[in-house]
Amino acid sequence: MEKESTHVDWGGVFWFSWFSFVIGVGTVPPFSFAASFFASVIINLVPGAGVLLLALINAFRSSYWDVYSLELTGIDGRGQPAGLSALAFNVTLHAENRRTKWVGNSFSDGKVVVSYAGVAVAEGRVPGFSVGAKSAAEVEAVALGGKAAGVADAVRRRVEAELRWDSAEFDVEAKLFRSGVGQQGGPVVLWCKVASRVLHQPSRCRTFTDFMTRADQEF
Repeated sequence: MEKESTHVDWGGVFWFSWFSFVIGVGTVPPFSFAASFFASVIINLVPGAGVLLLALINAFRSSYWDVYSLELTGIDGRGQPAGLSALAFNVTLHAENRRTKWVGNSFSDGKVVVSYAGVAVAEGRVPGFSVGAKSAAEVEAVALGGKAAGVADAVRRRVEAELRWDSAEFDVEAKLFRSGVGQQGGPVVLWCKVASRVLHQPSRCRTFTDFMTRADQEF
């Protein structure tokens, strides 16, 4: 007996499936497609826009917009028997905020260290201050020579001799701690160079903001 063969009309199955799909899609209101489309756009774009906005805010708050300089206004205590330990370095820090609006700079306090040939000879505190947008401010500080107690005799004699001849040069390092609402990032660290023979003349400072290492270390 010959076995009966089964024939499947695949073309009919395809067209029936396609027709059922079209009918099913047609029953979905058109606004659902629009809602789904816009929801997809929002889901994909909003996080990216948020990241971009955050990057722009961080860039606007960067110390790139700030200009700092420092002037040595006087050295008291020269010629005293105590030598370097009796010195008091009077400095004035100038800060300029070049942002046009919105973002100001506020510092709760700071620290200043005066060094000679890499050896710290004096230190002091910087009082807190604020600089508004598109403005400038200045603050005075005094670095006292008590830190010079451990300076080697050879360095001490050289500094004292150069001070007598008004030829001494010093490195000034300042660390300013941020404060206030909206402030972020680590301290601002400044490196400046001053000379005993040049008083009341601001010296441009190199500025760094290190969020994890150098700026957060004591010096």
